[in-house]
Amino acid sequence: MSASKANYWSLFKDRNFPLYFVLTLSFFMTIFFRVSASVIMPLEAERLGISASLVGFISSAHFYSYALMQPISGVLHDRHGPVRVVAWGLVLTAASCLLLTLVRTPFTLGVWRLVSGLGVSPMYSATLVFIAFAFPHERYTFYAGINFAVSNLGAMVSVAPLGFAVDRFGIGPVFTALAAISSVMALVLGMKAKEDPLRKKAADGGKSKSLSSLVPGIGRALIFVFRDRRMRALMTLWAASAASLVVFQGLWGAVWFEVAFKVSAASARFWSSLISVGMMVGPLLAGGIVITPERLPITIRKTIALNSVVWFVLLGVVYLACPVWVGGVAALALGAATGLRGIFVLAGVTALTPPEEKGVVFGAMNMIAVFSTILSQWLSGVIIDLFPTARPGVYTEEGYFAAFLLVACVLSLSMLVFRPLGLEPLKAREE
Repeated sequence: MSASKANYWSLFKDRNFPLYFVLTLSFFMTIFFRVSASVIMPLEAERLGISASLVGFISSAHFYSYALMQPISGVLHDRHGPVRVVAWGLVLTAASCLLLTLVRTPFTLGVWRLVSGLGVSPMYSATLVFIAFAFPHERYTFYAGINFAVSNLGAMVSVAPLGFAVDRFGIGPVFTALAAISSVMALVLGMKAKEDPLRKKAADGGKSKSLSSLVPGIGRALIFVFRDRRMRALMTLWAASAASLVVFQGLWGAVWFEVAFKVSAASARFWSSLISVGMMVGPLLAGGIVITPERLPITIRKTIALNSVVWFVLLGVVYLACPVWVGGVAALALGAATGLRGIFVLAGVTALTPPEEKGVVFGAMNMIAVFSTILSQWLSGVIIDLFPTARPGVYTEEGYFAAFLLVACVLSLSMLVFRPLGLEPLKAREE
């Protein structure tokens, strides 16, 4: 059932919408810095002459700190509110940008990725927790859809536009400007922290977790996820989706298009970045649909099957040596399917999670998903290195194809969890 135009405007006028939108812009920065490695790392790999596996390892350093902070971020959100936590995260993000103004070596690049992952780690779960507390549950997909759509502009900007800016001005000046932008956003959120609805609820007598509950809280969240068959199924789908997306969008997609379609770097960045346009379109489509708990399981199945099919379509386009614009259209479709998949899987997690545990459960599940991205980035580099070239830092078309074929196969195998997911309505258990 599509929402009417009048309903849409009333949702935009909600008093919590402005603060929510600033948090969404912060998540924009998360996606931007996650995907920026797809521009920076290939340039530096060729300059430094490093292997694909080392590139994958350096890039994945972002996700080590990011993953380890996910459950911690969840507890911090529940304790201090997502607005204040994100403000401090943006301060660290600004500091990470300044690292790229120094001499760039494999070590300093690794530190940059590590600190940037630490800085942006709270943003993802922050928006989800804020949505869960600030807006009615039945409008979750609407606000989550806007969040994913706007944030995925970050993925678009961090490929072709970032590549153009780096080519024109250099890495140092560009990341100095990014540090300034992050600092301004941190200041705005810091000034608005008292308006956080989660903090207001705690002040009015709602439950608020102490920092001493950190380890037990994480443990309970992980036990909850692993004991519940439906949560395990959703966790598997979440992790597989995150891993497949990051390998393409966050590291190898642009350079794969450059090699496979034999086009310029600028053209490859543009066409491959259409996956990010799709990542906007998919969530926006999902945001216009009200999904009941009864319809959610079958909707999840359909979007995941679609996502797997589109991956093989993209591989077929490359294998058949189609024009690069056809690859761009396939990337667009892949992004839309991945965005739909992500929104409905998150809706399922939200439906099954008790309200007072949403922050830490989101954090714990995202930690597991991010560990899958670490493995996928490193493993993709190892596979690419199995097809060596005479020139260090430059990789082959066959290596990229083999790596992405494995990604598509793993994503398809994730559909084996359809059975434990079941078709019963997705609802939290009553205590």
